[in-house]
Amino acid sequence: MSTAWMRFNPRNNIEKDMICDRILGTVHHGTYKKVIDVLFEKHELQERSIRKIARDGVELEIDLNEDMQEGDILAETDHYAYAIKIHVPKIPKENLDPINKVKHYL
Repeated sequence: MSTAWMRFNPRNNIEKDMICDRILGTVHHGTYKKVIDVLFEKHELQERSIRKIARDGVELEIDLNEDMQEGDILAETDHYAYAIKIHVPKIPKENLDPINKVKHYL
């Protein structure tokens, strides 16, 4: 496991903080653990030191000297694998109007 330390919540025994210092693998090759998404924007994939919060509330401190890409597993527990998921923002509804599309295109 790539975690140097973990802090536990005594009420439900869930890890709250993890450190990632290397990529453990990729979910594209399959995993037997439940995958928890860690959302990144595209420009954040080039950062070497960043803190992110996974969808289940676990905070990951990421300190890598490797290139990151979608599907990379950053940390693991006995039951979960924390993997990179690229966040794609939704287009606002006003941009879906055909008249606005023409305005933005011109």
